[in-house]
Amino acid sequence: MNYPIYLVIVISSMGAWCVLHSWLAAFSTKVMAERIFGKGFKRYFRLLYILVAGVTLLPILTMVLVFPARVLWIIPTPWLYLTLTLQGLAVLGLVVSVLQVDTLSFIGLRQLRHPQAEDEGALVTRGFYRIVRHPLYFFSLVVFWLLPVMTDLSLAFVLVSSLYFILGTIPEERKLVEIYGDAYRAYQKRVPRIIPFLRIF
Repeated sequence: MNYPIYLVIVISSMGAWCVLHSWLAAFSTKVMAERIFGKGFKRYFRLLYILVAGVTLLPILTMVLVFPARVLWIIPTPWLYLTLTLQGLAVLGLVVSVLQVDTLSFIGLRQLRHPQAEDEGALVTRGFYRIVRHPLYFFSLVVFWLLPVMTDLSLAFVLVSSLYFILGTIPEERKLVEIYGDAYRAYQKRVPRIIPFLRIF
């Protein structure tokens, strides 16, 4: 088996996905889309962004699952029960974190009737958002790093995803500062970015 070629495919695919995801999330992309398709397109942008991100990620996840891969480690029992419990709690944390924001606005459905919903929403600092500014990334990292079976392909996916979570928050937070101004700057000073109690992340 030519394992390195599968690694290259997964890493390059994830890299391309990260670039696409960041490009779609940028203000400039939304402005360009409105210029091309008209101002009314704003109401569809967030929903299309979510759909494109999900649909384009599926082939990469499929490659990680079906391509030949080397097993790097398997979490043995009884530690497996602990890690599965932590993963379950992290999935619950993901669900709660989405529910703690304007969920309809988050997935782009509210914008269909109220195009300004995303920009006019209140800054959420309650619940898990009191612990980290990006709880969705934090809980995703817990799920990824506690996979019961880690192959070279799944580790590549996890490493690229982790790096993207860290670097991707930089332009994301610039956008949030543009929207919320000093309120978000104060929030940045109070609350860690992704890892609880760790200011640099």
